[in-house]
Amino acid sequence: MIDFVKGKIVHKSLTSVVVEIGGVGLVLHIPISTYESIGVTGDEVKLLTYVSIKNEELNLFGFATFRERKLFKKLISVSGIGTKIALAILSEMPVDEFENAVINEDMVTLTSIHGIGSKTAKRILFELKDEISEAAFIDPTTPIKKDAVSALVSLGFKASKARMLVEKVLKEKKIETIEELIKETLKCV
Repeated sequence: MIDFVKGKIVHKSLTSVVVEIGGVGLVLHIPISTYESIGVTGDEVKLLTYVSIKNEELNLFGFATFRERKLFKKLISVSGIGTKIALAILSEMPVDEFENAVINEDMVTLTSIHGIGSKTAKRILFELKDEISEAAFIDPTTPIKKDAVSALVSLGFKASKARMLVEKVLKEKKIETIEELIKETLKCV
């Protein structure tokens, strides 16, 4: 239907952007990942799109990358997941991290996403695991990351904060063991 839009950013917020195309302003709902990667008001932008028509209402969704749009489409194909939850997932974690959580059946990470409970997480795993496993590249450090995040969550950290801290430590230092990773992560707090 509409594959992409290209135009000038008129207004931008965390959840939407207005793009002017030929004198018409289109409102596109976007995830935070897209918000962070597009320019500022007045800049030219090209966003990949997905059009949703529900209850006689037309909604246009915009994405900075093909992978974001592809995951969004996969997510809304899951029973019980609508566009709002799909955008929340893309807003709260990068595509790679979400795919790794699905591949590794990481319920802690999946249920840490706002709006995802254990039933929905199990449904995501059931309906998307095989499809994502076939298409995704698995990060070899995922098990250590997963274990460190789980340990930090059990110590009272929010999952998103724990993931951010673990990623920071892994970028800065060569870590070999889970114990060392947790110790170094706690030093960052």
